[in-house]
Amino acid sequence: MKHTRWQLETLYTIDDVKAGITTIQAALTKRPTNVAEQVERYQQVARDVEEWSDFIYCLYAEDVTRSEVHPLLEEIEIVQAMVRSEAAALDTKIAALSQEEWAELVTGSPYAFFLNERRDIQSRRAPLVQEQLLQDLGVDGFQGWGQLYKQRFMALRVDLDKKQVTIGQGLHEAMFAPDRSARLAAATAVDTACAQEADLFATILNRIAGFRLQSYKMRNWEQPLTELLEQNRISEASLKAMMEALDQHRDLFHAYYARKIAQAERVTGEWHDFETNTYRSARHVPFEMAETIVTTQFKRLNPQLGAFAENVFSEGWVDAENRPGKAEGGFCAAFPIAKESRIFMTYRDSYPDVATLAHEFGHAYHNYLLQDEPYLNQVKGTSIAETASTFMENLVLDAAIKETTEREEVLALLEVKIREGLKYASIVPGMFRFEQRFYAERQQGTVSAERLSELLQEEERLAYGPVLPEPARYKWMYISHLFNPNLAFYNIPYTIGYLLSNSLYQTVQANPSQFSAVFEAVMHDSGQATIDEIVTRHLDADPTSVAFWMEAQQPLVQAIEQYLTLTESSLSVD
Repeated sequence: MKHTRWQLETLYTIDDVKAGITTIQAALTKRPTNVAEQVERYQQVARDVEEWSDFIYCLYAEDVTRSEVHPLLEEIEIVQAMVRSEAAALDTKIAALSQEEWAELVTGSPYAFFLNERRDIQSRRAPLVQEQLLQDLGVDGFQGWGQLYKQRFMALRVDLDKKQVTIGQGLHEAMFAPDRSARLAAATAVDTACAQEADLFATILNRIAGFRLQSYKMRNWEQPLTELLEQNRISEASLKAMMEALDQHRDLFHAYYARKIAQAERVTGEWHDFETNTYRSARHVPFEMAETIVTTQFKRLNPQLGAFAENVFSEGWVDAENRPGKAEGGFCAAFPIAKESRIFMTYRDSYPDVATLAHEFGHAYHNYLLQDEPYLNQVKGTSIAETASTFMENLVLDAAIKETTEREEVLALLEVKIREGLKYASIVPGMFRFEQRFYAERQQGTVSAERLSELLQEEERLAYGPVLPEPARYKWMYISHLFNPNLAFYNIPYTIGYLLSNSLYQTVQANPSQFSAVFEAVMHDSGQATIDEIVTRHLDADPTSVAFWMEAQQPLVQAIEQYLTLTESSLSVD
């Protein structure tokens, strides 16, 4: 394979990182003479801390055993807390301005959206001393618990085939092994390993939630979703309409799960039966072929998009190599100073891997479209950050489905598309309801590991229907988003981004010229507008209406209906 390991050394060295951290610390010691200068300083340190924190995490992800990187992870956590304190100080200054001073600052400012947003957010914050205290205590409290989760989770080992493997490897085997007996053995081993650590992980989750709830109490927040709504730049009315719309297709989702299990000649399934394909693609997709697929489909849609893909591959921005020592999962790191991105994943020569590659390319292209904006206008809400990625994933999968004539191959690809769609339209919303129920109970005291399992299993039964009588007992332990100290309720943003992406995708599929006029316009606005504003402005729709979110589910609904039609003839007749 060529260019399957990224070229990090073309960006920076560890010495560059250390110098960059020192520069941030020095900048934070200077006293701005006015608010405008303070805004510029915040823009600089916020941009720099993203640059260096993403680079440090890339160093860690490519080799988790690299000991010299671990102290840098801790050091950047402290610097990030300093920058968050700087943000709190800036918010306080902004809030204290008179109307005349405020008008002078905002009028003609390239950061008008950012400034207005921060002034609005500050109206819901505690006094500066308390906010800075939260950040200071959070380093060894809130952030410390999050860091402990990562360390303990990465250290979890599963006994599999007479050897110990990581929890990530065990989960991958449990969910994706072709042979059901192998999946069952791996699932049993994962459950055994998790059972031994469940109380510890319940303690960690309770402490993260407890710290978050105490900070909400300090701010006098009665609505526990306030931070979520702020971070996603979405109104409560729009979020409520979306959740209501998702419930409307529950019977169809259940029908798909039941049919999938029936294809395996079973009446009910177990938690390890739903991720793996029932129909398997016979095609082996080496990385070189994935590169061709992604580049070709991007070129067909838009020449600039295609040229971008070619540059990413040729410049070595992708680490796809399957090797020991890599971190689990995939991500796209943004470097706003260098105006580059890096894509991280483990490629295993399958179509789901092609979809993942396209997904991460979407993030990179989003970064590219924003790279010439002032940094404060590049900062995206957490949900819209997932919009371009899901769009590109759908683009590549749908092209593969259309170009395939063999029934089994079509069904295999449909399962990949449907699995990803249902993750966002069914499983993640269930996780969101689980989180809300957990936080409600956490306000009354700590929640045991057993109760956490009960809560999540109830939501999983609702999502999958009767075909899954016994959901995974310890799933809450390995959904890392639940343990994120910086992003509240960090599951549902993926659903918001997915459905917004579907709406954009339908618009562009109907008229490809709309890629530049609508899709790229939305991406450009993503750092300077709310979800509600984007939907109204670019899609001419009402995000507070259930109808908008219902329509956004149509690509998934159509894929499920196609799957049900194609598999109708394979059902056994009594």
